[in-house]
Amino acid sequence: MSWVRIPTCTNVFFDSYGEGIHRDATCTYLRRNSKTISLNLKSTNPHWVSVVDYGLVKRVFGQAQSPSVGTYRRTGNVCHADMDCPDNAFCRQSSYCVCKDGFVYAAVNSTHKGCLKEARMGEECVQHIQCHSTMGVHSECADSVCACAPNAHLEDDRCYETAVIGERCVVDQNCFLGEHGTERQAFCVRGYCTCQLQYSPRDNGTRCVRDATLGEECEDELQCAGAGLQCRGTCRCRDNWVAHQETNSCVESVKALNDPCVYDVQCDGLSGTKDARSPGAALCLGGACTCAYSAHAAGTPQHCWHRRRPGQECRRDEECVSEEDEPGYCLSGRCTCKTCSPDARDFGSGAATIRPPYLATAVLFVAAILRH
Repeated sequence: MSWVRIPTCTNVFFDSYGEGIHRDATCTYLRRNSKTISLNLKSTNPHWVSVVDYGLVKRVFGQAQSPSVGTYRRTGNVCHADMDCPDNAFCRQSSYCVCKDGFVYAAVNSTHKGCLKEARMGEECVQHIQCHSTMGVHSECADSVCACAPNAHLEDDRCYETAVIGERCVVDQNCFLGEHGTERQAFCVRGYCTCQLQYSPRDNGTRCVRDATLGEECEDELQCAGAGLQCRGTCRCRDNWVAHQETNSCVESVKALNDPCVYDVQCDGLSGTKDARSPGAALCLGGACTCAYSAHAAGTPQHCWHRRRPGQECRRDEECVSEEDEPGYCLSGRCTCKTCSPDARDFGSGAATIRPPYLATAVLFVAAILRH
């Protein structure tokens, strides 16, 4: 249970929406009932506390218990029959006059008061009270027509004081960014207007922008939600970060062999070099970047390269290695070895002309043994 303060006699009445409504003939009622009026704070002026000064009023969350109808339509006229009351009023309990439903008691002109018809947005009016009774205290009678005040907006047929992202609020309806769609973008969270989840504020809190993920269009860096993202028309991974497709996110590249990793893609930067890639040569094995079984480490700093044997096509010396895993080099686009005999260095197109003499020599040697 909590309490709010209300002026003992300020001609203010809190309706079932929890909004202060200026009405005549409420002071006496408030004095007598100031500790029993139940208020429903479903929607309320975010600055209503600034107009409350004196007297305690109990606030009950949940179903509102609206005050008696006579408290805000009572004219103050004493009567015994309806004919004793002004137009659009009736005699209640043969005692006092009350305005009929749909009418409020207010000044008709500078000298007379009477029951004026309640008015809604765009309808004709004479006094602000006609608009307040239907649209709340943030409405006004401007140019003889009901409208929301300049600092307010219409929502659900009521006027609410407008607040942008970061400003104080009491209910969600205060947070208005000009949208009229079905999806609300701003909500009142702990007394301040906040963008909904996965949205962030822009333009001094006047709009909310949906967060963008990897590959989606973006307008600035803030919109790219997630580690390692930057905005380049679309959200992309920063330098030294790589895209992990399964999680649609960016993960940091591993910089050296045997450094810790989670995904294979983190080791891609160690598969060859930028100008000569060796895809799949480095993998995340046992939580660390390691060369694949079909690859070996070479170069300074060491990177992983798929093995190329003598005679196979190559682009870089680091790829070439003999059957004994001795380093070779790339000559005219084919691997050769550094320790082979001079007549065996070229394992490319000349390999076919080198092998037949060796084969013939072997056959003759076997034949000679068989003769003996």
